[in-house]
Amino acid sequence: MTKSIFGVFTALMAGICIVLMIQCFRKKRWGLGMIFFINFFTNLVNSIHAFSGLL
Repeated sequence: MTKSIFGVFTALMAGICIVLMIQCFRKKRWGLGMIFFINFFTNLVNSIHAFSGLL
């Protein structure tokens, strides 16, 4: 149960990072956009691991 809750939370955080990343790239803040891209990728991997039970 806690793994699936963690997976939902990290998937939600990944979605927020995508929105913020798009806004940063539109305002030409490349460094901050790349940080949000790396954070999105990390949250995506964590949510996949939480849902598959490997975490």
